[in-house]
Amino acid sequence: MAQLLYPSFTPTYHHDQYPAIDPTQPSLDCSHLTFLVTGAGRGIGQAIAVAFAQAHARRIALLGRTRSTLEETAALVERASGGTTDVFLVTADITIKEQVQTAFDSTFNRFGGQVPDVLVNNAGGLAGIGSLTNVDIDDFMSAFDINVRGSLTVLQTYLRANQKYSPDTPRTVINLASGSAHLPYAPTAAAYACSKLANAKITEYFHHENPSWNVFNMQPGVVATDLARQAGRKAPDSPELPAGFAVWLAASPKAVKLNGRFIWANWDIEEVLEREEEIRRRDLLTLTLKGWAEDVNAEELKRRAVGVHRDAERKVE
Repeated sequence: MAQLLYPSFTPTYHHDQYPAIDPTQPSLDCSHLTFLVTGAGRGIGQAIAVAFAQAHARRIALLGRTRSTLEETAALVERASGGTTDVFLVTADITIKEQVQTAFDSTFNRFGGQVPDVLVNNAGGLAGIGSLTNVDIDDFMSAFDINVRGSLTVLQTYLRANQKYSPDTPRTVINLASGSAHLPYAPTAAAYACSKLANAKITEYFHHENPSWNVFNMQPGVVATDLARQAGRKAPDSPELPAGFAVWLAASPKAVKLNGRFIWANWDIEEVLEREEEIRRRDLLTLTLKGWAEDVNAEELKRRAVGVHRDAERKVE
């Protein structure tokens, strides 16, 4: 048996879609759901949009920078759904707040005054490649513009729209994270890894601030995307793997058991759920420091952090 590229949380490590996350199965029907997918013009974002269409999504908004690539995705969505999924295209640069706001306003109006049920926060990029000695600082920080500023802008705009129009309705957020956020080191990848670590931690914070929502960090696998080719990475995983996994996170009632967790699409979801009690008890699959506070659960750590914050506020007063 070939050695796995990375260690696995489950005995089974997938490289392609499998029955439990097949978007065509009736148990993952999305005909009652509306979606907004960023970075939808190519690669993983495109595959996710097509998978939602295969699951009979009611409506899908496709957000990206380039109209022509969004039109290609729209054609694939229409073909996959047999024309039953309502598709809306909207162009925006996620690093520009005004463009994101306009995109959300247009989507809200196009969807008949409804905030999308599910946000797939997929858009991201690779920049600032090089060692810390040699990398250009402006190039390095551009990774944060895309993966942190851009991602947070989308997330905040989505939350504010929901607070304005449907504050009592919890939503689902699927953030496309990266395993580089918890790898100790990868040559020349500091900008990408650090920006994706911040991206994933922001998503965790969003989970804690909005506990009634379903919020997930999903590592999509190593897929042959433009980003992977730019990084020169081997890409053994199909785009349909994270696409099917995203449908499962959006549609399965069991997904709530993994709310707030960092999950790899490669891991067998049924085997992950077999460890549900252990995940909860040991607070696994979150961003933390190895070897620290292993005898203190997450809720207690949150309680202590809140206490420290309140003490600091009282001192300022």
